[in-house]
Amino acid sequence: MSAQKHLWRDNWSAALWLFTTFLNLSFALALWAAFDTRVAIIDFLLTQFFLMIISQKTQLEISLDSDWLHVGPAKIELTYIDSIEVLTKSSMAKLRTRDANLDAYLDLRFWVSEGIKINLNDKRDYTPYWLISTRCGEEIKRVTRK
Repeated sequence: MSAQKHLWRDNWSAALWLFTTFLNLSFALALWAAFDTRVAIIDFLLTQFFLMIISQKTQLEISLDSDWLHVGPAKIELTYIDSIEVLTKSSMAKLRTRDANLDAYLDLRFWVSEGIKINLNDKRDYTPYWLISTRCGEEIKRVTRK
């Protein structure tokens, strides 16, 4: 493995941005009806600004350096990764619900429907796998191959 560092981020989808902006516009319209245009515009702009901050704080950051895989706040040494499976929307939905293992580590974002399953091989840890929502599954799998 090279010393190169890789970084992936999954931002909010366009549908989520449209939905939250629509809700914000609806509330601004209610404020316009009750007060005036200035109040509605100020509220809309402030709320959009806070939505931008929230979108940055809630994105999942996955990084890989020479020996470690970092997923959000968690990290694991590459020697303990047995395999990585790229999951489709349907297989991801099953692993999040009926086929879930209560001992698994999950780092999911509801706006990302596909992901990866990182199978672990560590006798000292009871965690069988990590389930991570990401749109970059194929690239992560390719880069982490030994």
